[in-house]
Amino acid sequence: MRATLLAEELESLRQLIPGRRGKRIPAGHGDLLLRRGFAQREAGAMVITTMGHAKLAFEVTRASWFATPV
Repeated sequence: MRATLLAEELESLRQLIPGRRGKRIPAGHGDLLLRRGFAQREAGAMVITTMGHAKLAFEVTRASWFATPV
């Protein structure tokens, strides 16, 4: 999960979660997500991959690690 995504790119990845569709994903973000394996095209639509789900889980977990004082 070393591939770094900007906050806006992560939000675009979140938009691919089923039931979360809302905003249109910028073309540059879509291309980046496809190249990095976080998304794929199925029947002409962009969908999140297992690696994309893992990236989101990693980002949520990482955020909670650093948000909690030790």
